[in-house]
Amino acid sequence: MESAGEIVCCVALRDPILAHLLIPLARHPQVERIWIVRPKRLEQTALPKVRYVLVPTRWKPWRFLRMLWHCLRLGRRRQVRGFVSFNPIPYGLFSFVAAKLHRKPVHFGFIGSDWNVHVRGWLGRWLLPIIRRADFITVTGPNMRREMIERGVPADRIAVLPHGIDLDHFAVADPERARYTAIFVGNLIALKRVDLILEAFGRVAKTHPAARLCIVGDGPLAPDLKRQAQELGIAAAVDFAGYVDEVSPYLADARMIIIASEHEGLPFALIEGLCRGLVGVCTPVGTIPHLIADGENGLLFARGDAEALAQCINRLLDNEPFYRRLREASLRRRGDFTYAKASAIWEAFLGGAGHSESL
Repeated sequence: MESAGEIVCCVALRDPILAHLLIPLARHPQVERIWIVRPKRLEQTALPKVRYVLVPTRWKPWRFLRMLWHCLRLGRRRQVRGFVSFNPIPYGLFSFVAAKLHRKPVHFGFIGSDWNVHVRGWLGRWLLPIIRRADFITVTGPNMRREMIERGVPADRIAVLPHGIDLDHFAVADPERARYTAIFVGNLIALKRVDLILEAFGRVAKTHPAARLCIVGDGPLAPDLKRQAQELGIAAAVDFAGYVDEVSPYLADARMIIIASEHEGLPFALIEGLCRGLVGVCTPVGTIPHLIADGENGLLFARGDAEALAQCINRLLDNEPFYRRLREASLRRRGDFTYAKASAIWEAFLGGAGHSESL
């Protein structure tokens, strides 16, 4: 893109994630407007330069057809210089069809499960030829980028897009005032292994009866997890906050953030927690090992190992100087997650100068 213009974004991500992804793009001087084709407006965040094309119908086939139609319609606009999408199925495909029909560049953004589930799975056989034809692809970290290259995606089209957040909104919190020992933020689904977190916390509670855990999020496993907390005898020590629009106050009220997932890209909640001053205790999946070095700025434990997770939590509770050292080392990376860092990556797609270092 040689001059400023409009971008079409077809998407249905949750509000906080979408805001984090689009604000750096909207702030780029080459972008005059972003058309967001989506079922609803972002309720908590006012994005700059945004116009919505809402497709609120609940019947998915009709919604998908209407979203595709709107992408095709918007693609006719002379001011539209390209299409941006996150998640290849189905929204990336809608963007791809419209972009190729109107001979405009298209971006595919991968944030974790979309690559792990869709492309690595049985759909990958016919998705990969489409992905290889994208003009620009963003990923969460070096591992995903390397795997794409191994599968034939041109290396010069793939960039690692840092998770940009508003550092003022996620200011460093005081651990001395924290109400919770640890916090989990995410969907209550099997992949996230919140059951493992509860199991580990049950062991921690035996030696640290004052420890408290906060579970922020909702999902199909919520009733089972609450029942598990009762059976473990830790129901009084675990707060199930449910889904919340604003997670920052909960993060400010904890000392550690736990990620026990079987698979991940790079969770935004982890970035938000680290920037708040929480110490990450995580499984070494996805891009997490490129962010957290075990024993240096956080702790890593093996997938599915509740005992190892309990030992990590106990280690941080029993050794305050060690906890402080990890926390301070983690906070030194706050500057890596600014909106400006993420905005600079979009140069490769928007046609700005000096983007080669980002790729």
